[in-house]
Amino acid sequence: MPKLEVRKASEVPSPSRSSRAVQEQQRLFEGFIREVGSDVGELVLSPGEQVRGVKVRLRRASTRVGSPIEIWDVEGKVYFRAENQRRRGRPRKS
Repeated sequence: MPKLEVRKASEVPSPSRSSRAVQEQQRLFEGFIREVGSDVGELVLSPGEQVRGVKVRLRRASTRVGSPIEIWDVEGKVYFRAENQRRRGRPRKS
């Protein structure tokens, strides 16, 4: 017989609508973005993967992580790097 324990909402994990496999893939792509830092990342696609799908997953992961990236592909490989943050407006006085 189950036993009931009442907890505050802040003490329990939030509900997840995605499967465990999707969550693992999300963590994988987020790790790619964090690992690269200021260098350029190169992803070699495995058979059956499409360039467009990998680029979409990278873009979504960069949004979740909060670091904008630049993505391009050449000859079946996907490359990405951290996007230079351009400051808008008037330049600072020196």
